[in-house]
Amino acid sequence: MLAKPWWNLVRRQALIFTSAALLGGMVNQLTLALLLAALGELAWQLWQLYRLDRWLSGDPVASPPQAGPIWGGIAAHVMRLRRQSRKRKRKLSRLLAQFQQATAALPDAAVLLSEEDRVLWCNGASQTLLGLTATRDVGLPIAHLLRHPGFIAFLNQRRNGDSVEFPSPVDDLLLNARIVPYGKKQRLLVATDISRVRRLEQMRRDFVANVSHELRTPLTVIAGYLETLLDSDEAALERWRQPFHGMHQQSRRMLHIIEDLLMLARLESPREPLPRKPVAVPQLLDDIAEEALALSGEQGHQIEVIADAQLWMLGCEKELRSAFSNLVFNAVRYTPAEGRIEIRWLADERGLHLVVEDNGEGIAPQHLPRLTERFYRINRDRSRSSGGTGLGLSIVKHVVNHHGGQLRMASELGVGSVFTCDFPLESRLVPTTFAHNGHGSR
Repeated sequence: MLAKPWWNLVRRQALIFTSAALLGGMVNQLTLALLLAALGELAWQLWQLYRLDRWLSGDPVASPPQAGPIWGGIAAHVMRLRRQSRKRKRKLSRLLAQFQQATAALPDAAVLLSEEDRVLWCNGASQTLLGLTATRDVGLPIAHLLRHPGFIAFLNQRRNGDSVEFPSPVDDLLLNARIVPYGKKQRLLVATDISRVRRLEQMRRDFVANVSHELRTPLTVIAGYLETLLDSDEAALERWRQPFHGMHQQSRRMLHIIEDLLMLARLESPREPLPRKPVAVPQLLDDIAEEALALSGEQGHQIEVIADAQLWMLGCEKELRSAFSNLVFNAVRYTPAEGRIEIRWLADERGLHLVVEDNGEGIAPQHLPRLTERFYRINRDRSRSSGGTGLGLSIVKHVVNHHGGQLRMASELGVGSVFTCDFPLESRLVPTTFAHNGHGSR
């Protein structure tokens, strides 16, 4: 149904053409009268449209058309939209000013990049950390401004969520940079100064390494004397045998903790790339399985090794032995007596894989993300009684990472756990002279 202004326009048009028809009929010029009425109405409408166009174009002397309900309504509607637009602009301006103030106060460098990785905008911290200036560097490719090879490789990967560490081009600082999607085909580069964090981490590693070195010698001496006393047949020492045995156990446990701490300190310290030497992993797993059987003792665990005899890898044998033995020994410690532990060593199109699976008590889901933290234990009393140090999985993670791989964990309460070490396919090595049956059951 037509609105009231349009009904008024229809009535006005009807009145004009009716009057023209009556006038033309009186002078016998009906067609000419109707034509002149139509031309006059068209000229009037075009004039109103011209005024509207000049007004919308921003002509300072132009005024909006007010003639008739339709043109006046259009002008009023446009003026209302303009007022709303001005309000939105003022609101957006305030939000933009607040955003700029917030980003200017950030201690981290923030750089907005275009789809072609050109600088669109940067905050004040960008000058301090990255040496970028908004007035000078906007529009330039970020790769021409930050030339560190590690950053360039990270930029070209275009993988969201990753980060890279590189030295600041301005000062003696170490930066951590992340890139996240922003807006339409834009990316936000955020760089954080992590120099102090890295220095504190290095101080912690040095402290742990130094203290561990200092403690290892006296503990070794104490453990040696206690072992000598336990082996003695002196009748006077019989009443002290039980305390000596407990002291000897605790000293050996502390020595194990110190050895693990020293191993972690070596793994965490910056160093040259690993020496890539052939490692006979099947034989290594057989040796670890023998040690796991000795650890199992009277518990009677079923330990099975399934390994491809021709599947060796390039890496550091000492580190790999430490990582693999930690996984297997943990399975022995936390699997009930006569439980089953399976060790698999295989390769596929994705890489090399060591899988340690048990049918033990399992691990609750909330503990899995923290298992590789230092000294994290699900059950502290049981870990202490079983001889665990709480450092094993942390060592495993670092060793696997050093070999370019990753550690995966899956577990279900009452069913068991599966720990998988994935290594890149380029680590694979096929020996030319090595014989082993490849499958063992113990």
